[in-house]
This record gives sequence, structure tokens and C-alpha cells, in this order.
Amino acid sequence: MIEKEIIDHIKTSVDLKSLVESRGIELKKNGKGWFGLCPFHDDKTPSLSVTPSKNEWLCFGCGAGGDVIRFVEMFDRVDFKEAVRRLGGDEVEKTAVKIKKEAPAPKLTPGHIKLFNRVIEFYHEAFAEDDRARQYLKGRGITDKSLPSDHRIGFANGTLLNVLPNAAKIIGQLKDLGILNANGKEHFYGCAVFPLYDFDGNPAGMYGRRIDGMTKGAGHLYLPGSREGLFNRQAAKAHKEIILTESVLDSLTLISFGFKNTIPCYGTNGLTQSHIKWLTQTQVETVYICFDADDAGQAATPVVGERLTQAGITTHPVTLPNGQDINDFFLLTANPKEGFNALVGQANPAAKKKKDLKVTKTDFGFTMAVADRRYEVRGISKKGGKLKATVKGIDPKKRMHVDTVDFYSARSRTFLLKGLTDLFGADESAVTQDLAKLTEQAEQNQVPDQDNKAATAMTFQDKTEALRFLENPEMFAEILTDFETLGYTGEEMNKLLCYVAAISRKMDHPLSVMIQSRSAAGKSYLQGPALSLVPKEDYIKYTRLTDQALFYTGKENLKHKILAIEELDGMNGAIYSIRSIQSSKEITIAYTGKDSATGEQRTMENKVQGPLMVFITTTQVDIDGETASRFVFISIDESEDMTRKVLAKQRQTHTMQGMLNKLKSEEIIKKHHNANRLLRPLHVFNPYAELLTFTSKSLRARRDHTKYLNLISAVAYLFQYQKPVKTFEFKDQSIEYVNVTLADIEKANTIANYVLGRSLDDLSPPSRKLLMLIRQMCRDKKEDFHFNRRQIREHSGWSDFQVRTHIRQLEDLEYIYSLMGKRGKEYVYELAYNGEGEDGKPFIIGLTDIKQLKEKAGEAGITDDNEGEITTTSMKALTTRAVQAPIEGTK
Repeated sequence: MIEKEIIDHIKTSVDLKSLVESRGIELKKNGKGWFGLCPFHDDKTPSLSVTPSKNEWLCFGCGAGGDVIRFVEMFDRVDFKEAVRRLGGDEVEKTAVKIKKEAPAPKLTPGHIKLFNRVIEFYHEAFAEDDRARQYLKGRGITDKSLPSDHRIGFANGTLLNVLPNAAKIIGQLKDLGILNANGKEHFYGCAVFPLYDFDGNPAGMYGRRIDGMTKGAGHLYLPGSREGLFNRQAAKAHKEIILTESVLDSLTLISFGFKNTIPCYGTNGLTQSHIKWLTQTQVETVYICFDADDAGQAATPVVGERLTQAGITTHPVTLPNGQDINDFFLLTANPKEGFNALVGQANPAAKKKKDLKVTKTDFGFTMAVADRRYEVRGISKKGGKLKATVKGIDPKKRMHVDTVDFYSARSRTFLLKGLTDLFGADESAVTQDLAKLTEQAEQNQVPDQDNKAATAMTFQDKTEALRFLENPEMFAEILTDFETLGYTGEEMNKLLCYVAAISRKMDHPLSVMIQSRSAAGKSYLQGPALSLVPKEDYIKYTRLTDQALFYTGKENLKHKILAIEELDGMNGAIYSIRSIQSSKEITIAYTGKDSATGEQRTMENKVQGPLMVFITTTQVDIDGETASRFVFISIDESEDMTRKVLAKQRQTHTMQGMLNKLKSEEIIKKHHNANRLLRPLHVFNPYAELLTFTSKSLRARRDHTKYLNLISAVAYLFQYQKPVKTFEFKDQSIEYVNVTLADIEKANTIANYVLGRSLDDLSPPSRKLLMLIRQMCRDKKEDFHFNRRQIREHSGWSDFQVRTHIRQLEDLEYIYSLMGKRGKEYVYELAYNGEGEDGKPFIIGLTDIKQLKEKAGEAGITDDNEGEITTTSMKALTTRAVQAPIEGTK
């Protein structure tokens, strides 16, 4: 028999809302309660009501209801005794031993702790290797590279099950921990995970934040059972004042902006006895309660304050703007750090800076004085996940202790702490607090890390302008207008290709571009404006690369970036590694190095991940096939007419209009940078792919066809804000995508014809005339009609010498193909040309006309996501503009 005291304890101590959400049911706020879909009947509209104040639930659809025990009985399909055991964990034994209301949960065994640590490290490695969780945090403004390492942030991406040994004991222990559920599936699948530690630094719990689009279910997850462990517990040791937040994400936001003195609760009702015990044990004096500015947060703040006051801790409520949480505040406020300090100051107007703390900036860094302890900090530098500086401690007798420290390394801080404590003869806790203040000051005074620049915060107006651009159906025309304002005129199709190719860096198969033209033609002046419209954190530009330079750039420093090289000659032996990362999406080098632990020489490995978009200029005419196959080639118009227009544009820069254009350029660049950042990592599918055609008569088609398909996908990706975003489910994943439309294909065809195609003007007049005669001869024949030179002579009346002379050019430029010949056999040809380009425009042989494609799509039952016109006015105008008035870029 289970005693009533145990049952009452479970009914009041287990958070019903968190319990329901832990079972994968999404709850939404409605008045004083929460509503979701009832799992006990086929619920189409949310009818399950959860009332946290009473810790009871009721379904208005099927009538089921009760407390936490009844919910587990029905959901887990177990009896009352088993439901009590599951909710009480190991606190409830088979003999139903009487428990005290505040009895601590039993500690995990050493075996459990060891396994828990291994899982934390595995998830942490998955976070480093799989970019989705990092991108999620980046989208919430949390970009500091030191945070994942400091807090062992992980990612449950589903790979844990692949590495588990087939051992019942390990599986059983993982189920005991709650890492695996009863069915052997990962409890936190699809979540960024954050370990929670007990007072001794051992893992005791875990919090998961579900990543958008991966799986459905509750956005917040904990391990089953009572909440155990704390996040960022070290803050209470180093600070007398703590900012108490509602969630782990809010505390991470504060930490990333320099507020290290923060510890999160587990929701509005998530202040546990462990929190209170730890705060009192570490002698925290003041707690600033900063919960969400909604009904639940405002209701919970005085309750939490009263509990902390009873424990002897002074509290002050921090009031955020209406409806915001901490993460919202820091993302939406122009100067969030100053703004938050102001809110804290409003919460406690009597708070003043301690008189014994004085910080002074210097040319070499800063000095800090605390009581009779003086510090000089110089040589501050941040790179990757390290914040290094040289710290000099000076006591009143002018004795010194000097050390170089990595403020983000616990081991490095420990050595410095020991030296400074011996120097000052002070209490270790006081020097620990000094180190915390030194760390904060070093972060504020550091030289910016060029490799880790956080994306510029976007104001509401900035975002509105970027979205207007992305939602503009005439986006291509706006891009060209912006190029014109930036000072590069003409070369419309080249500019559009460069822009689309730059955007394609965000995709799995980016387009790489090589600008091929003579010296002084303006290659660099096209590359420059194109790169200026890309956020600086997304491209790397070099004049020269050594052979193995890319192998040591950092594991993810090239991932979804643009590598711009000013001249192909500057790549030297690095061309091999560039080709490899373009094809394989990664490069790896093995080298001999010293093991940091043993000091012995061993084989070590560096891996650099792609994909990578490469942007090169060259004056070389003959490019080797291996390199050429990986690039889309464009050339600059070098005509006299173009030069005249270039000179006119250069003269314009010295006029008032030129000055106005220069003033507008900053806003234009800002708009494009923000638009780039707003493009989401979506998949692109082409429902028309199997209906498209491309000439198969030459080997060149094998490389050009892939470029053509990738160009279509890149155009569709750029126009993602003008398409419905769809999802499909695969196993436990929810994958978002957009579809290619006929309008996208037409845009891509227009660009491809100019860039990948050719013009009839490339032919000599006699060769062009011969081509028209051959086409006239083949017009009424079957599609696969073959002919020889004799038939050409008979139809044209030309001599054999004339035919042999000019047919060679038609064959070289792939207007016709030789099927047989040589070794005594008769030459037999097939015509590939079908009348394209007679209007003077460049073309690709074999592309399906957009109207024909629409007809084929209709017959195949393919519905286009774009209900508007196939051909936009801007594309027609741009086509004419590109043919009639090509203008060279400004030098």
C-alpha cells in the first residue's frame, strides 16, 4: 500500500505542464491555463486544458481529466502504483516508505555518472560537427564561440543510437538516466541540449531546446522525473549578485553579452530547492528576478521573490518591455547591454558601484584596482574560442606576479588564481571574484576577432527593407539598379550571375565563377561590387594562396563561404585543394605532430569542411579541363563602344550625381547584407527537372548541364520569400523546402543562354550561311536525319573545298556533330542546331522553350507554385538591355 503522504507529495511537487509537454504534447497559453491536443481521442482542435495553479487537467472533448498521476496512468497505460513509481522515481520503494517533502533525490551511481558524461561529450561533438544546432543559436543572437565549450552545449541529432554497443547494461543505464525512452529512442532527438550539474560538478540533469523543423512536440524538454542540476552554477561562486532568468536560453543570451552572473530557473514554476540551497551556500546576497514580461512571468515573480526572501536573499524584480523575454530584448534593442543595465538600475535604484573597484583604460589594455590589489592587463586578443592576455598582479609592497592567461580556460585561470592568491595573501574567493571582473573587462576591451564577428544586429526598419527587397517580384531589376548606383554599369547578365552564384554559397551545391578576360578589361571591377553585396563574415579574399594554406584555415572557416582570388596565377598549388573541396565538400590532410598529453610524435589530421563557392579572375586563355569543369566562365565585353560608355561612367563619378550615388551606396550594401542574412537554409526541389532538356551530343554537356540545374535551384532559393514554404516528414525529421517554378526556370534560362551559350555572330559569314543551308536541307527530315558532304554539296551547290573548309568551324562550335569518318569511312553528320539565335541573342542548343515546358507540365499534371505570369516584364527588358546596350564596368 502506498501511503497518502507520498501521493500528496507527488500531486503537488510534479509540474503538470512540464509533464504533459515531456510526452510530446505542445501547449499554448490561453488565459490562465494552457491548451493542447488531447492524446486520448482523435482531437482536431485543442481541447485539453491544463491549469498549473491547480495542477489538474481536463479534456472538454472526451471528458477525461485528473491530476499528474491520472495523466501518467492513461498516457503510459500503467496502473496507479506504477504511475506513482514513475513520477516519484527512486523516492518511492516497493514498500512505500514514508518520505519527507523536501528529501533530496538519491545520487546517481558512479557508473551512471560516467555514462552521463560520455553522452554529454558525444552530444557536444555532434554540436561541433552538425551545424543545425549552432545555426539555431545563431538565429537567437548567441554567436560567441566560447559558450558551447564552456557549457558543453550539445546536439541530439539522432546519431547516438548508431554508436551504442549492443549491450543490454548500457541501454538499461541510458533508460535509467532518461536519455533513452522506454522504446529505446533518444528522448532529446532534434534538440540543442544543455547539461545541468550538481553542487559537486557531476551531471545531474539535462535541458533540451527543440530546433525548428526537425521534429514536432514540446519546445522545451527535461529528463523525466524531478528537475535536478543547475546551469552555470559557477556564477554564484564568483558573484554576490545573480540575475535569475526563466530559461537556459535567456541566461545564455546574458552570458554572450557579458553578464556572467546569471542562473536560470526551469520555467516560471521552476525554482527548485537546489537553486535556493546553492544560492545560500555560496553566500549570494542579491538576486535580480528577470522573468518574461507576460502573465505567467509577472505572476511568478513575486512568488519566487518571497521564497528567496525567506532564505535571507535580497531580491529585485527586473521589468522587461511588455511581451518580451530576455532573448527578445537583446535581439530587438539597439544598444541592448546599456538598455539592460538601465533596467537593472531601475530595479534597484540604491545600487551603486563599489568604491573599492576602479577600472582605467590604457593604451595597452586596462588597469583594475580592488581594495589593495592592483592588476595590469595587456595584449588582449580573442581568436576562435580563446581570450588571451598578460596579467600582472601588484601588491602594496610593489611585488608582482605575471602570467599569460586564457580567460576561457578553467585550467589556465586556476594557475593564475594560485599565483595571485599567494601574492596578495588574500582569501581565494575574493581573488576568484577579481578574476571574474578581469574576464568581463577583457571581453569589453578585446581586439575584435575577425573570424568571429557576430552578424550586425538588425533594426526593425533594416529588416523591413531587406524583406521588401526579397519579396519584390522585380528583384533582378533592383539588383541591376543597385549595381549601377555602386558604379558598375552594363554587363547585366554577368552581374546577375555573380549575384546568384554568391547566394548559392548557402546551398549544398554552390556555383563557382571564373571571370576570364584580358588585362585591364575590368575583371576585378566586376568581382569587387559583387563581393561588396555579400556580408563580410561570409567571404574571404586572398591575393595569393600557398599550396597547403586551405588545410589550416579551421574546420568550419570555409563552410558556406565565398573564397575570392584576385588572379588564378595566385592560387599556385592550392588549385588542387580548391578542386577537392568543390567536388567532395571537404579536404583532409594528415601530418606528423606532437601529442600534447604524451609528448610523442604521432599522425594527426586536419579536416576543413565545405561546401565552398569560389570566385576567381584570370587572364589565362587555356584552362586545364579539371579546373574548367568546376566553374561557370564569364567574359568582359572589350569593344570600343563599351570603352566609351565606361569612360562616360567614370566621368559621372566626378559630378553631383556621382556623389549622390556614393552616399546611397552604404544603404544599398546594408540592404543586401541583411537580405543575405534573412535567407533561410531551405532545400530546393525542381518538379520540372525530368521535363528539361539539354544537348547530349558533346562531353562538355556533362559539366554544363549540372551548372544549369544548379543555377535554376539558386534562382529559386533567392526568391524563397515569394514562394510557399512546404515540409515533408522523413522518419523523425521534418524537412522544409520550396519548389522551383516556371518563372525561376525562365530567369535561369535567360542567364544561362548569355553565360553558357553562344551567338551566331561567333561564326564567319560563310560558315553561318552554310549552317542555314544545312538547316534548310534538314528542315523536312526526321529528327535523327544523318547526312554527308555530298548531300550538302548537291543542296548548296558549293564546291567540296568550300564545304570542307567551313563545316570544320560548325563542327568545332558544336552546331553539327560528326558521327562517322576517318580510316577510309565516309563522313556522316547530324545537325544539332534548331534555329536559335536568329534574333541576335546568345543561346544554348537543346534547351526546352518555356512555353513548351509549360505544356509538358500541364500534360504531366504538374502544378506551378507561382500563379502569376511566367515571364516578368523585367526579364524581357533585361534581355533587350543586355543585347542592345552592354556597358563595361567602371575602372
